[in-house]
Order: sequence, then structure tokens, then C-alpha cells
Amino acid sequence: MAQPGYLVLGRVVKPHGVQGEVKVAWSADSWGPFRGLANVWLGPPEGSLRSFGLESGREQQGAVVLKLAGVDTPEAAARLVGCDLAVPRVDAPGLPEGVYYQYDILGLEVVEGDRSLGSVREILETPAHDVYVIHGPSGEWMLPATRAHIRRIDLVARRIEIVPGMDLVAATSGGEESAEAV
Repeated sequence: MAQPGYLVLGRVVKPHGVQGEVKVAWSADSWGPFRGLANVWLGPPEGSLRSFGLESGREQQGAVVLKLAGVDTPEAAARLVGCDLAVPRVDAPGLPEGVYYQYDILGLEVVEGDRSLGSVREILETPAHDVYVIHGPSGEWMLPATRAHIRRIDLVARRIEIVPGMDLVAATSGGEESAEAV
């Protein structure tokens, strides 16, 4: 992620057209909730971000095409290829209960009762549900992001409480209701 406090929504993959638009590989489920944004921030994945006014945006073939203020030529758009596109976390649209931004899940501590089992370092997206990759004292392991495995996600306390006594190795996870992350 480019900077703490920002939600990365995608990455610029190429210029689009002759008016300086950019095509963005979009990480969120849909462009719809973000249509009202006045500004977006772009920068290299490990660098600082720069604010751009957002003139227009539209979904196109699984991506989003954006027209940014001050980017008026294909050459100017080409200079943004590889940049992350982000918004301040406080400006991100709210989500329904039980649905979380991946940004919010990454780094959460996973606990069983009072025992810390590690923290979420990666999220794998599968057709059935997300799987959280946990790094802990006993190494790396995977936690299916389902209600059958997760008792509670507490963003304020920065922790995920798992179902006590769950044998995660033997547990099956297909078809369970998911604790969705977008």
C-alpha cells in the first residue's frame, strides 16, 4: 500500500484514448460506490501520493476508465502507468454490516480466547469465500473467512476472534456463509 490511512482501489494499467484518460485495474467490486469522489490520489506502490481532481469515471470490461484533472494527453496518462489509485480511508464509502475492506482486515490480530495466533498478512480470494493467510508463532496458516470459523471481527480492537476449539486443519469451509471482504 502506498501510504497508511489510504485505501488502494486499483492500479493504472495503461492510457486510454486520446484525451488523457487512464485505465485502472479495479480492486473493489464495483465503481458505483465511488462515483461521487471529487479527488483521487495516485503514486507508486511504495511512494508518496499526489491528489488529482476526478473529472469522470466509468466501468469498462472489468476495469475503470478515469479522466483526471490536468492529465490531458496520452503521454501524460502513460506517466501514471503502474501507480496505485487510492482514497483516504475516511472518504471511502461505508459498507453493509459483515462486509469489510481488505485494507481493514490486513494486519488484524487473530485470537482464540486470550491466545494470540498471529496476524492477517494476506487475503486469498477464492470462488467460495476469502481465505486469510495468518503469520503467527507456529508459522503460516490459513483461516477461511466464514462465519463457521470466525466468531467476531472487531475493527476497533484490531482483532479477529475465531470459534474456540476449531480444528482449522480438519474443518471444511466450502459453501459456508462468508465474512466478506472487498
